Amino acid sequence: MTKFSVLYVDDEPAMLALTRIYLERSGLLSLTTIDSVKNALDILKTHSFDAIVSDYQMPDMDGIEFLKIVRERYDRIPFILFTGKGREEVVVEALNSGADSYLQKGGNPGAQFAELEHKIKSIVERRRNQQALYESEKKYRQLVENAQESIFIIQDEKIIFYNPKFSDFITASGFTSEEVVSQSFFNLIHPEDQAVLRERYQKRIDQDVSFPRYPFRVINRRGTIRWWEADAIRIIWNNHPATLNFSREVTEEYHLRERVKESECRYRELVESLPKTVVELDERFNVVFMNRAGREKFRYTCATNTTPLSALDLVHPDERSHINDLYMQALQGNFPPAHEVTARKSDGSTFPMVVYITPIRRNKSIDGFRLVCIDISEAKQLRDKLEQTNTKLNLMCKITWHDLTNKLTALLGYLELIKRLTTDEKASDYLQKSSTIAGILQDQINFTRTYQDIGIHEPEWQDVNEIIERSRKTLFLEKIELSVDVRNVEIFADLILVKVFYNLFDNSLHHGEHVTAITISCRKNNQDLIITYEDNGIGISTEDKPHLFTCGYGKHTGLGLFLIREILNITGISIAETGEPGNGARFEIVVPQGKYRVASDKLQSVDGKAIS
Repeated sequence: MTKFSVLYVDDEPAMLALTRIYLERSGLLSLTTIDSVKNALDILKTHSFDAIVSDYQMPDMDGIEFLKIVRERYDRIPFILFTGKGREEVVVEALNSGADSYLQKGGNPGAQFAELEHKIKSIVERRRNQQALYESEKKYRQLVENAQESIFIIQDEKIIFYNPKFSDFITASGFTSEEVVSQSFFNLIHPEDQAVLRERYQKRIDQDVSFPRYPFRVINRRGTIRWWEADAIRIIWNNHPATLNFSREVTEEYHLRERVKESECRYRELVESLPKTVVELDERFNVVFMNRAGREKFRYTCATNTTPLSALDLVHPDERSHINDLYMQALQGNFPPAHEVTARKSDGSTFPMVVYITPIRRNKSIDGFRLVCIDISEAKQLRDKLEQTNTKLNLMCKITWHDLTNKLTALLGYLELIKRLTTDEKASDYLQKSSTIAGILQDQINFTRTYQDIGIHEPEWQDVNEIIERSRKTLFLEKIELSVDVRNVEIFADLILVKVFYNLFDNSLHHGEHVTAITISCRKNNQDLIITYEDNGIGISTEDKPHLFTCGYGKHTGLGLFLIREILNITGISIAETGEPGNGARFEIVVPQGKYRVASDKLQSVDGKAIS
């Protein structure tokens, strides 16, 4: 049970004690007794009370003066004057000074203190209720006055109350407040919307029918149309039914929504006209849209037929588990690249298809997927035919290479025997030239065998250090000091990458003349990786540099450096000779970003420093 705290001020000690006994007996009141106004004012500085009871006649200051100070400093604390003075003028002055009640001392103590207790409780409760009502009205007023929506009350079709936000609307519309409140609210509404709004208003008033928030058009003084949205509830205002309305202008939003609708319509028209299949899925992989090309491809006769479908229904049963795992990863943001699947039509027939997947995002989260599907049946058939043709050509080339190699080997053998049997100097010279030509033919046949292998297999990630080691072992480099500073670096290249370094070594051996040292290193240059190969031979002459990688150009077959460039070009890697004539050959292999990686994840991007 809540207790009321009461400050009682009286200069009579006996009265203070007696009053405490009577008023605290019920347990509802808690008294603090003070013997002077001065002490009472001091305690009010540090304590709060629900009510003050004060004697009138006291030596330092009377009760009315005390009351005036309380009203000045502490506003509306309930104040009861409790005194033995019964003069009418004292009562009038006390009430005029803000006293809440007056009670004269004397008579039966039990009845007197019972009445005093009743007055205290009644006044405090009334004051609390008034304060609660005041706070409630204050909050309501703040809410209505600071609301960002227009709030207004309509009664008998006229506006009888509105908040500042609605006042802003009146001003912006070019009307005066008098014009708005003096006429029917529906006169401000577009003629085409008046009937609907008036019908809803009447149903709300008569039957308390509620409607969802709805849009309507308002016409200002200049005739400009603005869009509004509103909802309302039925209330009783001054004992008569009315509607409390909440509305806001949505002109920009309305036009934006219309533009979005137009954009979506154009998008649907565009997608419907595309010759490729476009499918949209929700987050559960259900088909929510399939364009005309897709419906024709999968043999669904109308758009509604695709609604109960899952994306997995469009895939061969053997591949559904894999596709489900793929799309589950996509929900987590791990989008797969274009992937090939065996698509399944509604009649059960299948065809190969490549799928490109992109997310559909709403509120920054993945809400589904958009698939672009391409039938690759013809491409696959052509690819299969091409593979068959390549297989036949490769087989023919191998047989031809084998036969030619055997015959050239035999020819070189017979030429060598003839050279040993002849003593004619001129004939020996001719035989030597014939052997040289046969040797060149043999080199060219070997080159064609290597060249036909370029691009046959998919490129792979290859450890550069291992490739260098493999190519080194096939040549006689014992007398050359080889320094390799390429560790943990892999590049994405054709599988015959080993031929690149083999031909670089071979070029140094055959054309460097006095090569005693070869250095291979790498470094980063911006986003590219530079692999540098350099020897200490005679270098490349200025006139040879422009034609260095041309097929057939050179002192021997002219095919080695051409082959290097072709192998590297497969994956977008380039090579250039950057050495100075007379100071050794220097080749720089430029590997673009995405075509190299460092296994140890320790990559230094400082020019000239090795990657390690």
